[in-house]
Amino acid sequence: MSLRGLGELGLLERIRPYLEAGAGADDAAVIHDGHRYLVASVDVYVEGVHFDFEWMSPEDAGWRSLALALGDLAAKGAEPEWALVSLALPSTWSASTVTGLYAGMKELGMVPIVGGDMSATDGPAVVSITVAGHAPHRPLARAEAKAGWVVGVTGPLGAAAVALRERKPFRLVPRIDAGARLNGLGLACGDISDGLVREMEKFEAMANVGCVVEAAAVPVADGASLEEALTGGEEAELVCAGPEDIVRGAGLIVVGRMTIEPEVIVIGSELETTGYDHFA
Repeated sequence: MSLRGLGELGLLERIRPYLEAGAGADDAAVIHDGHRYLVASVDVYVEGVHFDFEWMSPEDAGWRSLALALGDLAAKGAEPEWALVSLALPSTWSASTVTGLYAGMKELGMVPIVGGDMSATDGPAVVSITVAGHAPHRPLARAEAKAGWVVGVTGPLGAAAVALRERKPFRLVPRIDAGARLNGLGLACGDISDGLVREMEKFEAMANVGCVVEAAAVPVADGASLEEALTGGEEAELVCAGPEDIVRGAGLIVVGRMTIEPEVIVIGSELETTGYDHFA
């Protein structure tokens, strides 16, 4: 079977036997170092897929790439401590394009870049960012979500989808402080990197529970359609699951409920897709 049509979750199931127990259950790895919980994540960005210099500057691409990487730490309530940046670059790139990427990351200013690596490629360019930080307590994994819990989001969704549609740069800011607070309340959180519905499909796959999403309850960013709010990715906002009193008390906007039946259902909207998947 080729990767096309297998899907990211399907591919993950194929490689899971080669991973440590529990690895791959979330976008970030959580490791207890004897004192605190180390949270680490790596993301890969490909020119022409994740960033496009026809309508964004190298600075915009650098900001965006690091911000999206840090979203995985925000989802686990970790305070960012360092980042490593590795690049595979075509020789046709200018030095100013490379320095522009780093300038954008520096402008975001949320974590020091302490190293990395460089290599040549015939193209396209590839940017790989590893980020790490510590959380004061063990974050809940997606696999620990329970039927009966409600699902809430931190804010309006779809702004990144609008920027993509209009071919305008979008400088998202990771919700680091919100992630720390929500994880401290014992909620299971994720960043909405591939779209709200797709994130709930990840909860389904890891916890074997489903979710009913009420489309009318989903907050929609200015200029976005309801479908963009439901399926658009690259969001700074977080989605969290937990007991209803805690989720509502945390000020989250409740958009759905986890169910025993392992299926994600959206009530009130017909979707053409459920979100972004590299291998769909």
